[in-house]
Amino acid sequence: MKGRLDGKVALVTGGSTGVGLGIASVFAQEGAKVAICSRTKDELEKTVHELSKKYDHIMGYTCDLTRNQEVEELIQNVVGYFGKLDILVNNVGKNPSRPSTIEDLTEIEWDEFFAANVKSSWLASKFAIPEMRKAGGGAIIMISSISAHRGQKNHGIYNCTKAAQEGLVKSMAVDFAEDKIRVNAICPAWVMTDRTRGDREKRIDEISKLHPLNKLGKPEDIGWAATYLASDEANWVTGASFAIDGGYMAW
Repeated sequence: MKGRLDGKVALVTGGSTGVGLGIASVFAQEGAKVAICSRTKDELEKTVHELSKKYDHIMGYTCDLTRNQEVEELIQNVVGYFGKLDILVNNVGKNPSRPSTIEDLTEIEWDEFFAANVKSSWLASKFAIPEMRKAGGGAIIMISSISAHRGQKNHGIYNCTKAAQEGLVKSMAVDFAEDKIRVNAICPAWVMTDRTRGDREKRIDEISKLHPLNKLGKPEDIGWAATYLASDEANWVTGASFAIDGGYMAW
């Protein structure tokens, strides 16, 4: 049976765990050739090994998405191996390690958040776009957050960087529409991942009630939304932001 992404090549940054892994898994299930990248070599190799048991055409690359040369080499390696690049998912990001207002932040923290959440998305897109242009078009998907649209107490820097990502989505959608490159954002609410499971399981009932559907999301829920945006089904969708959030934004 033909998959919705048959014949397409996708790169998922931060694809070795959590939401990124959920997206990579669904992409592979739908027939895409998938490259994932991570800064953590052991974690990356484990994920590639597990995915390769189920799917063909899985590759992994170590990369610091905040470093220009490493990102350029990453894109060239993916294209060199698979022959092209059709889909980029900018999933790498940094979550707050402590609640703080912008008054409490250090300059180092400010720079680290913008590097992880905004610069990484810019660099990956910068080097992916010329390859997508050669391929006749493509899809870039930004994994943003409902935090881009809500003021949240003690989360100023996170809200700010996620809003910046969505500004980038809109400008890129306009700038590269003529190249048939579509750019969209997905804004998850609370998603249960291995890294956050311990803390959230203690509060799962409390957190679930923040969502009208009364449950947390799964990484695959984001994966299915990304599959739609990456597929030809979304050929008239660009510059949009989708809340995949169990109804969180509807309150």
